[in-house]
Amino acid sequence: MNNKKQNSFTVFFSRFPALLLAGVIFSAFFAAFMTLSISAAKLSGFDNILVWGLGIIPSSVFLPGLVMVVRKYSVEKNFVPVISTFFKAVRENFKDFIFHGFVIYLIFASSFFAILYYFTQAQTDIVFAYILVIYILFTAIMILMLFYLPLMAVTYELRYRDLYKNSLLMIFGKILTNIITFVMVGVLAGGSVFLLVFTDGAARTAAIILITALLPLLITYLIVSMISKGMQENMGSFVNNAEQPKNVLSEEEKQTVQNTRSDDDYIFINGKMVKNPNKK
Repeated sequence: MNNKKQNSFTVFFSRFPALLLAGVIFSAFFAAFMTLSISAAKLSGFDNILVWGLGIIPSSVFLPGLVMVVRKYSVEKNFVPVISTFFKAVRENFKDFIFHGFVIYLIFASSFFAILYYFTQAQTDIVFAYILVIYILFTAIMILMLFYLPLMAVTYELRYRDLYKNSLLMIFGKILTNIITFVMVGVLAGGSVFLLVFTDGAARTAAIILITALLPLLITYLIVSMISKGMQENMGSFVNNAEQPKNVLSEEEKQTVQNTRSDDDYIFINGKMVKNPNKK
């Protein structure tokens, strides 16, 4: 079968051992750093979930490896060697993902604290219930932004502000796809919580191992498969690495580009991301 004609669903099962290897590599580093942060929290006396979550920051360094392998397999149908591809992506994106990991931690830590606080206050004051709803919506938008950020960061050469701005813009450009993806990710996460809550003893230990090994891969594969088409439509194909982000513009759009005053490397025109011709 021609690799290019396979869909992402078929690739996942036909290449599952290779994909599982990438997922396990990431999960091993994630589990190690989370264990370290939780242990440090207990030993230091600052035993709370905000300190536990600090393990997210160093773990994020290995996220580009998983994202790149998944992109190669799911989108490009390019079945590259897993280990070399994984660690090459980690080396090339190491510094950037330290920063991104810090941002990811801040989003989840602040959201957890704020939602817990507003939920508690809402028990006695209805005003806080409205604020809680608003903050939950804000958190959902931030999570959707994080769907795009890793794939965009390992694919395009953009400054940090452009990465985050464009990740936010893509949320509203493909809103239906994003909602479906969000729900599917929620089902995976919810199913994992269900397993942990309603098992104990050896069954819970098995559930923890299964979730740790599979959940990051499943979520990453789902997100990349769902959002990659829209990202390529707006920012340029990455199926062929020789291609640069480009779009065919009408004369009116070209004139709009020329009249646009922006310092950004790439700008959105009528929903398309194009190289800014005014930026030298």
